[in-house]
Amino acid sequence: MRSTDRVLAVRPGPGAPAAVIDIGSNSVRLVVFTGPPRAPVPMFNEKMLCALGRGLEDSGKLDEDGMKLTIAALRRFVGLARLMEVREIVAVATAAVRDASNGAAFVAEAERECNLPIQVISGNEEALLSAQGVLSGIPEADGVMGDLGGGSLELVALNKGATGDSVTLPLGPLRLAGIRDNDLLRDHVDNHLDKVKWLGKAKGRSLYLVGGAWRGIARIHMAHTNYPLRIIHHYRISASEADDITRLLSRQSKDSLARIAGVSRRRLDGIPAAALVLRRLVRAADPKSVIFSAHGLREGLCHAALSDHGKREDPLLTACRDIAQQVGRFGNQGEALFAITSPLFEGETPARRRLRLAACYLSDTAWRMHPDHRGEHVLSRVLNEPFTGIDHPERAALALALYVRYTGEVASDDTVVVRQLAGDAGREWAAVLGLALRLAQTFSGGTKAPLEALRLRTGGASLVLEVGEAALPLMGDVVNRRLEALAKALGRQYEVKTRRR
Repeated sequence: MRSTDRVLAVRPGPGAPAAVIDIGSNSVRLVVFTGPPRAPVPMFNEKMLCALGRGLEDSGKLDEDGMKLTIAALRRFVGLARLMEVREIVAVATAAVRDASNGAAFVAEAERECNLPIQVISGNEEALLSAQGVLSGIPEADGVMGDLGGGSLELVALNKGATGDSVTLPLGPLRLAGIRDNDLLRDHVDNHLDKVKWLGKAKGRSLYLVGGAWRGIARIHMAHTNYPLRIIHHYRISASEADDITRLLSRQSKDSLARIAGVSRRRLDGIPAAALVLRRLVRAADPKSVIFSAHGLREGLCHAALSDHGKREDPLLTACRDIAQQVGRFGNQGEALFAITSPLFEGETPARRRLRLAACYLSDTAWRMHPDHRGEHVLSRVLNEPFTGIDHPERAALALALYVRYTGEVASDDTVVVRQLAGDAGREWAAVLGLALRLAQTFSGGTKAPLEALRLRTGGASLVLEVGEAALPLMGDVVNRRLEALAKALGRQYEVKTRRR
């Protein structure tokens, strides 16, 4: 059995998918990644709950049935990866395998049966890879990451994108299953957390959560509060909200949990213990907010392969630029549209600036849809695309801007959710940007050359559209109506002037 502290990495790229097989204490998962290295996209993602670590705390061994299920899962996953012409498969095993007395024998059998090398990673490496995964999706994460697997809890200090202290604790739900008394379980968890003296670094900052059981708690909270956007990544709740929901869940029976919307039936057994661990962790760390991350160890393996320069790339802009290049009618016109719209947003914050560029990249990506449904299509796509580096209000504002670009409307039955999430400032921003993109895309027909002849500027009470002399024949009634709508949104009159060099 190979246990290592070196940095493992997997390197997906456009047209060259790479795969991660994660052999955890509770589940075994295959994810096949493709797309740009800074924003890889899961083209296939499948999980099997094998409970490999069931009973480990009492027996010291991997579960017999769990081993059989895991090897069957590995056979399927390796077969699928080869059919997909995956160029690289990295298989890692975590807490249960590294701690079990029969872990080495199991790995040898699995490697022989599946013709697949398996790396058993140390607790330290598991923690740091999970932290890299969080940073891949939330680059400026600041506080403490917690990754709860079936067999262990990994904690890593995060400092505005950098990793610090780390620790692995034997607090996974499968490992805690033998402690039936809630008070004893609470004391057991507290005893381990009390030894992590640097947990106080999270005080007043954020706690970033990774792991299937904790994602299940996020889904329950969303259902419980009727939250309008069911996207786990960057779902944020306050520490007091986390305390409330975990206090409720930690004392629920399996039958009671089964009646709660949002709970995976196969996760029911682990939810109470996961909730108790989270509650005690929030009490010990005292964060201001709790943020759920859809990225963890598997994405960390991709992120670890990047150079320092690659890690500094913006994951949102990388993904949007890639989509524009693939889907846009005439390639990517994002930078040209960004330049045209810039005079309308003087003094904007860096966060709004990057969001505007993302919208410019995506502004011609629904053209294949029926004209009557382009708005709802782009709205749904942006709300559900696996974007990272973006929180929920930003995602809503981006989706709304693109909806306006295709429909010219802000308020409709389709946009109730996004208007609620975007807030007043986000709605106003989306309206102006969407109408400006609608004007520019109508004028140019989605092509690049006419955009070079187009300029927008404000002066006095007017919105001025400057058009190069050679491009004047592209003006017309539809373009004028788009210009009038934008001017109205800005509270200005409009005029058209010939732009001379």
